[in-house]
Amino acid sequence: MNTVKSLDAGVAHQIGRYADAVLVPAGYQQIFVSGTPGLTRDGTLPEDFTDESTQAWRNVEEILSRAGAGLTDIVSIRQWLIDPADIPAYVAVRSQFIKHEPASMLAVIPGLVRPEIKVEVEVIAVLPPAQSTD
Repeated sequence: MNTVKSLDAGVAHQIGRYADAVLVPAGYQQIFVSGTPGLTRDGTLPEDFTDESTQAWRNVEEILSRAGAGLTDIVSIRQWLIDPADIPAYVAVRSQFIKHEPASMLAVIPGLVRPEIKVEVEVIAVLPPAQSTD
């Protein structure tokens, strides 16, 4: 995905390892992944926050795979946590999955759709026209 360009205006790198913006060329197929919690296939939620975050990223990876994409095709990430104390653990997990610098936003909110869920990850990925899965 070398034709997608990360833009650096000097703001994002003061906070973390992500891009201020990402420029996607015309004609790319977009994959919008819904807010994805760390639920396992049988519907259980890991009790440990790190395990829950890891499962959320595994779920995103599986969803992208079904669309013919991978984690490196992600151009934008939105992350939702319910406890600011979990940010360091979450960032450590995310860094195991995301090695490039997509556009990114992380927010701490009062709650998610189910009270026991502590994290959700929402991404946008793109594929060049030649790799489209249509």
